[in-house]
Amino acid sequence: MQPWDRNSPDVSKMTPDKEKARSLLRIVALREKDLKTKSEEFTTLIVEGYYEIVKELITAILSLDGYKTVSHELLIGYLAEYHKEFSSAQIMTIDKLRIARNDIAYRGVMIKPDYLARNKTEILEIISKLKEIVVRRTR
Repeated sequence: MQPWDRNSPDVSKMTPDKEKARSLLRIVALREKDLKTKSEEFTTLIVEGYYEIVKELITAILSLDGYKTVSHELLIGYLAEYHKEFSSAQIMTIDKLRIARNDIAYRGVMIKPDYLARNKTEILEIISKLKEIVVRRTR
């Protein structure tokens, strides 16, 4: 994970955008609905879907704070820097999820069901926490 750096060329300052955050919440709801239909056979796609949800929720938070970035590592760095309600273990879980998603997307790695067995509860807790932040801030 890369620490947050607002001066990075991968970071842009923008006007805070509640509507974009609300739109991302709607996309997250669709992804969650889709993931509920998938069985263990689709573990790789489930892991990829969980990462997309986490990424979209952190993107929504950045949007609410007036930033955007193309760097997934900086997204996680932002969360680590400004949202201390996430433990270092949770930040590491998000970063490992990012790495797993990159392995899927760029190397064709198949994720074994035991990955979800070990991590699903924590991933869902992280998603819940992120959604709570976005929902609270978009009211």
